[in-house]
Amino acid sequence: MPLDLSSFFLATLDFEDAHKIFRTSLSQNTDSNYPPYDIIRVEQNLYRITIALAGFTKDNVEVMIEENILIVRNIYKDKTGNDYEYLYKGIAMRSFEKKFKLAESVRVNNAFFKNGLLNIDLIKINIEKKRPFKIQIKD
Repeated sequence: MPLDLSSFFLATLDFEDAHKIFRTSLSQNTDSNYPPYDIIRVEQNLYRITIALAGFTKDNVEVMIEENILIVRNIYKDKTGNDYEYLYKGIAMRSFEKKFKLAESVRVNNAFFKNGLLNIDLIKINIEKKRPFKIQIKD
C-alpha cells in the first residue's frame, strides 16, 4: 500500500492558471480525506468547492477567510445526555478543518448548503496592476 502523505497538504487555488491546483504543506487536518471535496469550474471566472457534509447543517460549520486562506471547519458539539444508545454509529461527525489557499484575485462569492453538500462559490476578479509612478523630490 503506498504511503499517503495527503494529511500534510493544503489545496491551493490560483486562478491565473486554472490548472494550477496544487498542494503545499500547512494543513492542520489529521485526516485530509475527510470530508471529501470537489473543485469544479462553473463558468469562465466562477469556481465551486463542494464539500460532502452529511449530517451537518449550516449551524455546525464555519467558513472564514484569514490572510487569503479559506478555512472550513466544523463547530459541531456532540450532544450528551441522549435518551438512546447507538447500536452502530457509521455516520462520521468527527472534527475537521479544510484549508484552501486563494490567489489574491479570488473572492468568495457565495456559500450554501444543498442536499448535505456545502458549496462555496469563488470568483476571479481583475485586480488592477499597480503602475509605477514618479515621486517628486522637494528642495
